[in-house]
Amino acid sequence: MSAAAEYPPAARSRVTRAWRRLSALAVIVIVAVGSGCASRDPWQDARIESEVKARLVEEKSANLTRLGVESRQAVVRLTGTVSSEEQKALAERVAKSVGGVRRVVNALDVRPPPG
Repeated sequence: MSAAAEYPPAARSRVTRAWRRLSALAVIVIVAVGSGCASRDPWQDARIESEVKARLVEEKSANLTRLGVESRQAVVRLTGTVSSEEQKALAERVAKSVGGVRRVVNALDVRPPPG
């Protein structure tokens, strides 16, 4: 005799519903805990991006206005092209100087101007 045959259909239905509810609750808890790990101010990354971009534009010693700036969980990623290693290092220093930045990923390409 199978285990399913031991219980009347109404009892099996209640058990099935209970397992479904428990499974749904487990998924909700996992999502809540997982998203809680990244609980940061949702506006912090936007503020960091804006401030890094503004400081790059203010930098008069190099043209850093066309660089890409992206911040995720206070990690800034710089993309684009600069004309020298010095400009690449300068852009990274500028990004690191912004309050709240945890790390800078410098993915800038160096291409000297055609001459």
